[in-house]
Amino acid sequence: MSEQEVSKCNFLLTFLGSLGAILIFALIIFVAYLPNRPDAVDAQVVADRQAKVDEIRAQGVAKLGNIDAAMEQTVSAYQKKD
Repeated sequence: MSEQEVSKCNFLLTFLGSLGAILIFALIIFVAYLPNRPDAVDAQVVADRQAKVDEIRAQGVAKLGNIDAAMEQTVSAYQKKD
């Protein structure tokens, strides 16, 4: 084998070894950490905020419905004047 062939072979083995090491590390992290992740500390705060946002959104939708009714009444009032 020539020196160039050995160099290419070493480069390929080094690359594959490095890639394998990274994949093994990622697998260890996935197996050890991700399934055992604890619940968020502020889960109750997030739930409370979401409930408040939903309530405010519902009030806004109700107000928009009232605006539509008011616009219709205004238009009908102007039509009656003519």
